[in-house]
Amino acid sequence: MNNIEQLVIEKLNTVKDLELPISIYELGLIYKIDIENVNEKILVNIEMTTFNARCSGTKSLNDLIKSAVTSIDEVYECNLKYVFTPKWELTMISPEGLEKLRNADSLNYQM
Repeated sequence: MNNIEQLVIEKLNTVKDLELPISIYELGLIYKIDIENVNEKILVNIEMTTFNARCSGTKSLNDLIKSAVTSIDEVYECNLKYVFTPKWELTMISPEGLEKLRNADSLNYQM
């Protein structure tokens, strides 16, 4: 993993899901991060998914993600592509994300 990819992951970890108290990265919504150097400018392409194809909050989530990633000095642009294969499942949540869900005061999830 290169330095820019690590910075992108750190930034994605600051973007909380719109409904749950953990980041989109910890939820396993990020499927792929591709870093391109185009004419000395860094372009980040992200493939991600949502809990369901009819998610209404994708516009505001897009803005949050792009803002976070382009706040990295070296990154010129961030593009998002939504994919729905493979379908998101609970097993995609990171161990850290599961722990945060278990400890969330406002949620009564049992996983």
